[in-house]
Amino acid sequence: MSAAGATPHDTRFSTPRPKAELTGAFRSESLSTVNARRIRWVLGALLVASCGNSPATTGPNGDGGTADASAAATALRQGLAAAWSFDSDGTDHSGNKLDLDVTGIKFAPGRFGKGLQFTGAGKIAQRPISDATLDLATGDFTVSFWIDFTMTGSPQFVAVKGYDKGGWFVGWATSVWAFGLPAPGMGDTFPDPTGSPAAGFHHVVFQRSGNLAEMLVDGHSVGTKLVADSATPPPEPFQIGGYAPGGVGMGQSVVDGVVDDVAIWHRALISAELDYLDTHAVP
Repeated sequence: MSAAGATPHDTRFSTPRPKAELTGAFRSESLSTVNARRIRWVLGALLVASCGNSPATTGPNGDGGTADASAAATALRQGLAAAWSFDSDGTDHSGNKLDLDVTGIKFAPGRFGKGLQFTGAGKIAQRPISDATLDLATGDFTVSFWIDFTMTGSPQFVAVKGYDKGGWFVGWATSVWAFGLPAPGMGDTFPDPTGSPAAGFHHVVFQRSGNLAEMLVDGHSVGTKLVADSATPPPEPFQIGGYAPGGVGMGQSVVDGVVDDVAIWHRALISAELDYLDTHAVP
């Protein structure tokens, strides 16, 4: 990867999400971007008021969300490009049939049900073909996942599509959180506020809203970067847990730990939706 412990809402993080626009990274935002973020917070407040604190429910796939009729869960089903719960296989439960090949990967206890157990080397999960709907080269998007590291001393691709060919990635870069968009030429790294993630699952969100990309860990922003649309990258399969160029061979920069509940939306999520995902599986 070229880009060189907490529980949800952990008080060790000093900057809660609603105050993110006060950080220096936001001083260079355009007026349109600031207004868009304000609108998102208003919509989020309305959604929180309508859904309250509904308890998590367990659906037929064990992903914790399919039986949830709350306003937040209902909203999260809109614009959902793909979602993998990894409770028994690599089935995409978004309805878009973007199933992953998880052959040779073990399942382990996840944040919700089970997750994929990676060991820092070997097999990774991937699509058998390149899907243009997962390119994320233009427009808003959100990538969400849970990860429980066994070791953090190595670069680890959690989600990636065409890393070295103008695609994108999000993951851990030996000692910092990292993303590339497009990768590997553009991206950024952000220190974990605690120095190194503690044992246990962490919720990570990588999203773009307008011209701003942001990473959030356990419900708190760890950094932002101004971005722009990029050219459509060459065909490459979407992969989870590491990177194998062209989908061939063993993975590079393989995750050392468990990955669970990965999902991608073709839109930026609002505050209430992000809050929901901090404690619930993807519906």
